[in-house]
Amino acid sequence: MTADTTRLTALMADAVEAGVRQVESGGVPFAALLVADDGWACEPGVNLVRETGDPTAHAEVVALRRAVETRGRSALQGATLLATGEPCALCYRVAAAHGIAVVRFAVDRHTAAAWGFDYRAGYEAAATDRLPLAAAARHLAVERGLAPFIRYRDLRRQDFTIRSSSTPT
Repeated sequence: MTADTTRLTALMADAVEAGVRQVESGGVPFAALLVADDGWACEPGVNLVRETGDPTAHAEVVALRRAVETRGRSALQGATLLATGEPCALCYRVAAAHGIAVVRFAVDRHTAAAWGFDYRAGYEAAATDRLPLAAAARHLAVERGLAPFIRYRDLRRQDFTIRSSSTPT
């Protein structure tokens, strides 16, 4: 993927805001989108597991489905996947199997765990870190990267506990 960092950062900021909106509508703070080599980007997908009962309706999978519906399966080949939270083992495997070239995330798995979303056990069970796509995935800092997680905590403050020695801001 040859899109410049400025464009990817702006698109990640859009995904973050989609994550905030999803939290405000009762969902969880995960959103994702795909960016094709020609610069085209799909609308952000959000995690719809709770809403649909579909255990595969993670934000990344929803974004991949949107890209295929809009541009066909070829839209996935060589694309960049932007996600508000580092993809879980399932999402890394689906992305790798369908030709995604690059993954960038606003919040890594350890930070997501500290905010109450600990899916790290799946990585070892699925040997995810041995996937070249996962090993090459990188953080993409955006100013409001934690905003969906903060909003989630704020809306559920009475039953939310930070799972970290330091208090996130």
